[in-house]
Amino acid sequence: MDATKTFKIVAIDDNSLILTQLRLLLRHNFSVEFFGFTNGPDALDMIAKHHVDVIFLDLNMPDMDGIEVLRYLSDLNVKSAIVLLSGEDNTIIKMAKNLAQLRKLNVITGIDKPITQIQIKQLMSSLFDEGTPSNTELSTHTFDYDAVSLALNNKQMSLYIQPKMSLPEENIVGGEFLVRWNHPEFGVLTPYYFIDIVEHSDLVHDFSILVVDEAFAFIEEHFAQLKGLTFNINLSVKNLEDIHLPERLAELASSYNVPPQMISFEVTESLLIENLAESLDVLLRLRLKGFSLSIDDFGTGYSSIKQLSQIPFCELKLDRCFIHGCALDKDKQAIIEATVALAHKLQLKIVAEGIENPNDLGFLNHYKIDYGQGYLFALPLKKVSFLKTLEQQKPYSVRENYN
Repeated sequence: MDATKTFKIVAIDDNSLILTQLRLLLRHNFSVEFFGFTNGPDALDMIAKHHVDVIFLDLNMPDMDGIEVLRYLSDLNVKSAIVLLSGEDNTIIKMAKNLAQLRKLNVITGIDKPITQIQIKQLMSSLFDEGTPSNTELSTHTFDYDAVSLALNNKQMSLYIQPKMSLPEENIVGGEFLVRWNHPEFGVLTPYYFIDIVEHSDLVHDFSILVVDEAFAFIEEHFAQLKGLTFNINLSVKNLEDIHLPERLAELASSYNVPPQMISFEVTESLLIENLAESLDVLLRLRLKGFSLSIDDFGTGYSSIKQLSQIPFCELKLDRCFIHGCALDKDKQAIIEATVALAHKLQLKIVAEGIENPNDLGFLNHYKIDYGQGYLFALPLKKVSFLKTLEQQKPYSVRENYN
């Protein structure tokens, strides 16, 4: 974290003593501009006019409660990190967080009162570590179509690889190709900053082919080291509108001497239902070409069982929202248990995404989950770093970090 940086914080709580405590805890370790409000309307007026890094929001307040504030924050299209505060049952925080995420708000955690110094220090450090872009004004609205198109033409997009581990052995069995934007001003940017523009424009088809092309070129160049592994590549649902896509991808694989059996194309579940008939045509022919299919973010859509029965998926990826904190959350445990049972009946391989905590990994290892991905094993790696990590093949607890 940049010790010289000042963070703009808004806290909303009807108890002025809580506001004072929060201000003192934050200023003890960090340079902050702190704005405390005892009611929602005044806070919303300030947030509407000024950029804010973090919003601390109490859920249980008179007049306008925290749930109402979340609704207005969504209407304002606020991108700030939001921390929910509550002295209520943990279930209230969890349900409020789910609601906020449905409203496209960036709720990062919930904190039970009373707030402690350790909680604040861990929270701020995780939010504003060295990997965070230095310009806090950066948002999805910073870039437009022309900027993203120029980045593609100037070859500023590159691939990283998130290792995919066998469970419980923790050996690398493959990886997922992820796109990063090497921005000349802001540094390395994740898809958060550009993928919506790509998905909702005519860039989507060329973008996906560029990704596949770079991935196949990498596999061909290092085939001796990579053979025996499998790699996942994300496809947009809009890609599935191209009835010639299976032939284009098969031709690319052939030109790079990449066996189709090494590739699994991922489709996000929540988007697939919109054009199921057209998508099914393309997906079936991808399987006929020898490629595998993976359903991504499983459990976040609305017709999961129907889709699983109609589309020849080979792999199911459990979304991070069910994995994070599963060791202590009985609701998540029940969802994982039911999903694993369903996947086994359908003879699908299972991937747990977003494994970040050893306790969560311990819980998952009680079930027959085939693979895991997450920061506990490795961050998304540059391609050369992936090769080095592959050479090591050590458990996550002793594996060196390459950047």
